[in-house]
Amino acid sequence: MSEKIKFVFFGSDAVAQSALRAMAKHDLVPSEQADVAVLVSYGKILTKEVIGSFKYGILNIHPSLLPKLRGPSPIKSAILENLEKTGVSIMLLDAQVDHGPILAQEEIALSPQTATEQELREALFEKGAELLANVLPDYLSGKLVPTPQDHAKATYTKKFKSSDGFIPFDLIRGRSAPRRSDLLVAEHKVRALNPEPGTYTMVSTKSQARSTKQIRLKILKAKIESNKFIPLLVQPEGKRPMDWQSFLHGNPIA
Repeated sequence: MSEKIKFVFFGSDAVAQSALRAMAKHDLVPSEQADVAVLVSYGKILTKEVIGSFKYGILNIHPSLLPKLRGPSPIKSAILENLEKTGVSIMLLDAQVDHGPILAQEEIALSPQTATEQELREALFEKGAELLANVLPDYLSGKLVPTPQDHAKATYTKKFKSSDGFIPFDLIRGRSAPRRSDLLVAEHKVRALNPEPGTYTMVSTKSQARSTKQIRLKILKAKIESNKFIPLLVQPEGKRPMDWQSFLHGNPIA
């Protein structure tokens, strides 16, 4: 852009911070007062009065190819649903969630089938910031008119809870032949739900006194190998992360 465009920014979490970092690379820096605003992962529903207070409305960088994956968790859901591809949309906010018309969309090269949530988030907002920088001048000058979404094709995501990150220890222990689908779901969870709300299992360990105890064990990284779900990096409750073999060495499985 030949000159800086002022905009107010609405955002409230790590996802919004990722967007701001990406936007800064394209010389997009928020202002305290402007005729247009940008919203990313704000966590609150803005009133019609707030939306209407900006001459050119509020633009949303949404990390999915709308109308797919509307709602609070499009990045995590893209991984959990094992989508081959995803992308980012620049949308004009209206009174309904992720419902407004589209200014621009573009796929990214990184696949949800291999990426972690953080990797996918950074790639999506890198592309989103680039798109925003490209379309803002034409939108503000009236050259670019937003296109309505096809609402009949909309899909929706949910906000994930801690319980969604549970992985049965039987998948790790390997005493039975797990279904391939169960292994894939567990591996997708590790990539999608870390660092928040996280993935975990419950492990029964034995001490030298032959007593057993249950440990809540975070699973930070994992892979599937030889039809087994194998943790790579784990974190016992109240302790630092460690590799799986180090955990087993100090905590014999009951």
